Amino acid sequence: MRIGVFMLVLLLAVAAVSAQTMPSSSAPFARQELAARQRDHSAPALLDVRTPAEYREGHIDGAFNVPVDQLAARHGALGFERDQAIVVYCKSGRRAARAQQILQALGYRQVRLLDGSIQAWQGEHRPLVREGATTP
Repeated sequence: MRIGVFMLVLLLAVAAVSAQTMPSSSAPFARQELAARQRDHSAPALLDVRTPAEYREGHIDGAFNVPVDQLAARHGALGFERDQAIVVYCKSGRRAARAQQILQALGYRQVRLLDGSIQAWQGEHRPLVREGATTP
């Protein structure tokens, strides 16, 4: 457990230093663009960094779930390429921003936050997946 916490602190420190030397991340990924790209099957990789319970209550179709506190240890299991476009979301955006820093510290170059995260997605009555069923 101590090693995991140490690794997370180290990664966040590297992310803070990298933020000064790496180009800043691009603008948030628009919800409208995500919905359109889902319709034409060209959506970027989606990463939901909420808890498994939150994910089960409803997530965006196609999203992978890795809680932000497990991301540093489990990022390799996702199979994302370092130059692959990844859109990260959580409930409000705070955990997603932390996940973005972690992924960038690990060398992922195209990590963007979903504009407004899942709260805004739901606020627009966009569909969520729950227990295998799509609901508005």
